[in-house]
Amino acid sequence: MRDIANRLSGGVDCPRAQERIWIDPSCLSRVYTRNPAQTPDFRRRHSGMVLAGDWDQHTEPLDESWKVAACLAHFQQGVPWADTGVYERMQDVIAERGQFDSCRTLDDIIARYQMIDALYSDIRKNGFRDETVARFGTPRLPGGVYVHLDRHGIPIFGAIGNHRMGIARALGLTCIPAQLGVVHPEAINRHALAQLRNKSL
Repeated sequence: MRDIANRLSGGVDCPRAQERIWIDPSCLSRVYTRNPAQTPDFRRRHSGMVLAGDWDQHTEPLDESWKVAACLAHFQQGVPWADTGVYERMQDVIAERGQFDSCRTLDDIIARYQMIDALYSDIRKNGFRDETVARFGTPRLPGGVYVHLDRHGIPIFGAIGNHRMGIARALGLTCIPAQLGVVHPEAINRHALAQLRNKSL
C-alpha cells in the first residue's frame, strides 16, 4: 500500500517499502535518535515513508552510539566485550523491560556476543551478505541495516542493525546493502535515491 500511495504522489521514482539501497558505511557520521518521548520512533514498518519536518535533525554521532562504539572497541582495539560496557548496558535495559535483543540473563548476553564474534568472522571472510529479494519489480531487503535519508539526501543510520553497522565500519567496508528507512521529501527533490539504488557508489 505504501508503494502505491508513494507512486501516486511522487511518481515512479518514489521510495518503496523495504527497498534495498547501497550505502558506504565509512561515510556515515550520524545515527537517528530513537527517543519516543521526543522523536518519532521509526521502525521497519515505516520503511519507504516520506515524511517532512525536522525529524532528520535529531541525530547523534554514529560512533558514539553504544552498540557501534562497543563493536569498534572490540574489533579494532581488541577490547573484551565485558570491558566495553555493553554487558552492563544490556543488563540495565533488561532490568527495565524484562528482555532485550532476545536476552534475559547475563548468560544470554554472553552467548549473543559470541554470535556477534562469529558474524564478524563470517563478514571478514566472505563479505557482507546481500539477502535481497525481488518483489513487485523492486529489490527489497526486509532485514537489512536500516538507513534514513535526510533533507539533503544524506544517509542517516536508523539504529536498527547496529552490530552489522559496527562490523562494517570496523572492517572499513565501503559498500553494503541496506534497507531504506524514512525519506525526507527534499531528498526526493534532490534525486538522492537514484544514486543509492546504484551499487557503484
